Amino acid sequence: MTTEKGRALARLGIATAVGALAALALFGGAATSSPGRAHATEVRVVTLPIANGYPLDLGIKKGFFAQQGIEIKKTTLQSGNDVVLALANGNGDIGYLGFVPMYIAVTSGIPLTLASASEVEGTSAADNWQNILVKGSSSIRTPADLRGKAIAVNALKGVGEVMIKAAMEKKGIKPDAFRLTALPFPQMRTALNNGQVDAIWVPEPFLSQGLNLDNDRIVMAPGPVLGRYWPIGGYAARTAWKTQNPALYKKFRIAINKSLGYAQSHPQEIRDMLPPGTQNVRLPIWSPLVDRSKLVKLAGYAKKYGVITKLPDMKKLVPNSIASGLVLQGTATNRRVLLALDGKGVTKLNVGPYTFVVTDTSKTQNFRLKGPGVTKSTPLKGRGRATWTLTLRKGTYRYWSDGRPGVKRRFTVS
Repeated sequence: MTTEKGRALARLGIATAVGALAALALFGGAATSSPGRAHATEVRVVTLPIANGYPLDLGIKKGFFAQQGIEIKKTTLQSGNDVVLALANGNGDIGYLGFVPMYIAVTSGIPLTLASASEVEGTSAADNWQNILVKGSSSIRTPADLRGKAIAVNALKGVGEVMIKAAMEKKGIKPDAFRLTALPFPQMRTALNNGQVDAIWVPEPFLSQGLNLDNDRIVMAPGPVLGRYWPIGGYAARTAWKTQNPALYKKFRIAINKSLGYAQSHPQEIRDMLPPGTQNVRLPIWSPLVDRSKLVKLAGYAKKYGVITKLPDMKKLVPNSIASGLVLQGTATNRRVLLALDGKGVTKLNVGPYTFVVTDTSKTQNFRLKGPGVTKSTPLKGRGRATWTLTLRKGTYRYWSDGRPGVKRRFTVS
């Protein structure tokens, strides 16, 4: 083991075995499952105890991995740093983890290669699935009130630390003005309720449990503060394993991408797989596309806050086989229909793949998109969210509401 890699393993070994076991108690631990197929090849996947990782389980259930000749052996750990430890020690082939732990790994002598992106955060505290909570009775009302307070994250030197510090600084709060303490997600509600910490940074299902069972309040959504649809993580393979098994790596990517797309289109099937009492949670936006510009910004934050000492080689971590794509925000209300990118109206786009996230809040209007090779719409008499991952070709695209067919907007793709 190189000295650099050894230091990385020591730094990553923050989460305790107790924390990992607590996570397993809620979501289940090691498992081997796949609809039977003769001569299937085993792929060991190390994942996390959060709702966002369930497209993997749904893909197994639907047979998407079996169709590729893959049998998944799944192990659940507490944090992305624990996943890196497992991969570095040869206890997994592919890990589901945040981009920050990936950056720590690849800049510390633990080569990883992204197989697929997974999910992004939302646009505000109202729709985001990973936020900072405080007790309902707390005097903390704004991010500024967190000065001098203790915020629990699932691991130090991880996704939470980087995003919270970057978001707080964007709000004018210095990153040394508050304290971060590491706790496993399943222990955070108790720690908040008994005053051990002042705030907790939690994803689903812990977010909804805090809001609905404990009457907690959201004080900040770090991801949306940094940018709409901020990238969080994905599935990364040990580069040595990928090099030895290029065909299997590609087959895994095909299967997980299909699983992510299916999960996004069938959210109720994800909810049905969640533990009792956690089905009504905020689900993320799953997309295999990566916004490389946001990944570069995230790496810059990680270096700025001392989580990594040098910037990662993004071309090695995110190869050209991983499709780049932006997330576009469509809205349909009683008054108007809009399409935006990072909050600005869309008029011109480049040819390529995009994820459209359409929020329809009207019972009398909808969102319809039509252009070269594309015809999509939300129901005219219904509300909800639709997500489409589409490849746009050169030409003109129009969008409108069937309730007002005479009012159409357009954008060009070149």
